[in-house]
Amino acid sequence: MKQRLKYPIHPASIRQIVKQHFGADATVALATMSRGGLFNTLYKLQLGDGRTVVLRIAPPREKPLLACEAGLLQREIHFTRALQKYHLPIPRVLCTDFSKRVIDRNYIFTEYCPGYNAFYRLKMLTPPEQDALYGELGRYAKRIHAIENPAGWFGAPAPLKPFRKWSEFVRWHALTLLQELHGKSFMALPSSLGVPTILDKMQETPDEIKTPRLIHGDLWLRNILIARRQGTYTISAILDWDRCTWGDPYFEWILHGLDLRPAFWQEYGTPDTNPRSHEKRKLLYKALGCLQASLEDAVHFNLRMQALQMLHHSLANFTELSKAL
Repeated sequence: MKQRLKYPIHPASIRQIVKQHFGADATVALATMSRGGLFNTLYKLQLGDGRTVVLRIAPPREKPLLACEAGLLQREIHFTRALQKYHLPIPRVLCTDFSKRVIDRNYIFTEYCPGYNAFYRLKMLTPPEQDALYGELGRYAKRIHAIENPAGWFGAPAPLKPFRKWSEFVRWHALTLLQELHGKSFMALPSSLGVPTILDKMQETPDEIKTPRLIHGDLWLRNILIARRQGTYTISAILDWDRCTWGDPYFEWILHGLDLRPAFWQEYGTPDTNPRSHEKRKLLYKALGCLQASLEDAVHFNLRMQALQMLHHSLANFTELSKAL
């Protein structure tokens, strides 16, 4: 798989960055590059004084990005700092540099949170242990989705723009993704589908969402760390807050895109009280999620077959939604 966003930097640059932010005497005892993640290049750094930190580096400026991926590192800083008062297990941002004086890329340092990636470790646990962790994730998801934007707007912070209504953000997001299909000859939704018309017909449905609430944007097991404490596995960190958005919590794709264990829903609760609105929003969000995933496969990884599969799923959801309107 050809990764076009993650791009390593020279060890000398890592040493220079560390000295820039931790002092002239700071040294790097060990630098380990992580293979995980889509967007940022990530290093676990063991410093000479015994501290362990994480260095996250944005893609080079010439790398292709989707419109909704603009300023992801800035978005992460914005949200992780704003959410400190909620005492969620979020890695603390230690320092940032967008000046490009040391390297020609944006980067941040965060604290290192020990733990195992839940996506891989969960398979080794007993069913009761798995249920306990899914329940804990459900409680955290409920807490996250209860946080309201005090400024009252929908969408994401600069360099993206805020919206007065949730339907305005949804329309911008959908039409931007459709525009990004142009120029990719093997990818297209049929014009007869009329996605703008679908959005017009169902505008009142997303506008039922009056309060902008926090959406993590990628709250699945790959972004969860778990650690064993006093003989019990618990969530030690929730990672990757760079895709946060203010809006409808049901836009959180795991709620309608993953087969979550009952233990999750027992703690999270019922996601919606209006079954018809719920179903239409589900179809729309699934269609948009699959469309974005299709573009990511095509633009970032050159995975043509996978991109077409996700585009097919998007078409199926848009088609079903059109029939339901």
